[in-house]
Amino acid sequence: MGEFQLKIRRLAPLACLAAGASPAHAGAWSLPEGVQQWFATISRERGDFGEAWRADDFSEFGLGDGWGVNIKLESEIRIGSTYDDKSGVRLGVQKAFGLGDRGSIAIQASVLAGESLDGIECLGEGYEVRAALGTSFQLWGREGFVNAESGHRVRGGCERTVTELAAGLNFAPDWNFTLKVWNEGGGEAGVTKLETSVMRDIWGVGVGVGWREEISGNFEEKGWVLNARVRF
Repeated sequence: MGEFQLKIRRLAPLACLAAGASPAHAGAWSLPEGVQQWFATISRERGDFGEAWRADDFSEFGLGDGWGVNIKLESEIRIGSTYDDKSGVRLGVQKAFGLGDRGSIAIQASVLAGESLDGIECLGEGYEVRAALGTSFQLWGREGFVNAESGHRVRGGCERTVTELAAGLNFAPDWNFTLKVWNEGGGEAGVTKLETSVMRDIWGVGVGVGWREEISGNFEEKGWVLNARVRF
């Protein structure tokens, strides 16, 4: 196994901490061949639209040579002036390319099915394409990463664009801190959110807690996030 593959094996779990916010994925890195990773997030937010509970279940499997497949199950319950619950699925394939000793770039194509969480006008099946660029670094002897990406989602009669910037740092043995900002827009929709989270690895299982808040100024919505990660 080459040096770059070893770096990916070590950094892939850290990069996946960027999945603490929806949508969840491994960013610019693909897992090594035969390695599987599961990441789950549950959030509760309150704001202008009442109370929202959201669950994201993301699984990824490395096929080797930078290839990977992933599946994401997502559901949301909104309790306000009306009650609304939705659930959907995303199935994707990803290819990552190494850039030097520490960088990676990836492209991903996914199909969308089930109900859409983007809005009542986004009906039927659809697709999403993404491109991500990431790098790892050392700070005070600790490993960290930065990941930036952009995507375009088409479903029914609506289109959505998404941009994300995430950074993470292994600030102590078995402890990780992540910061993520992402924006989704399209049609009459538009939201920018910030999320911070701290995760600890316990016997091979990562458990974390975070805070998510809308910072775009259009709406007021914020709340707690719980997440968990397991690598096989």
